[in-house]
Amino acid sequence: MYLEKVKQITDVENEMEQAKAAARAQVQQQLADAERAGKELLQRAREESRAQREAVLAEASREAAQQRENALRAAQAECDALRRAAAERLESAAQEIVRRVVEG
Repeated sequence: MYLEKVKQITDVENEMEQAKAAARAQVQQQLADAERAGKELLQRAREESRAQREAVLAEASREAAQQRENALRAAQAECDALRRAAAERLESAAQEIVRRVVEG
């Protein structure tokens, strides 16, 4: 009877050690899984951030190009208006110079 009790205790102790080992392995696996999931989440966040940054930069570049085009068109329109005004005054200026030379 004493030997049976010792064997039962030994069996229970062995089962407990196996349960502890299994629990440790499970915890280590869960920790590894959590680390891997965290790294994957971080990588996805970095990729999304990079994609958003590139989209914002592309949009800013398009807006800057549009503003540049608008500024160039406005400057061209001003230059054209100045040329037309100068051409109109050139004729009258030439007539005034001729009149002064002739009247002399």
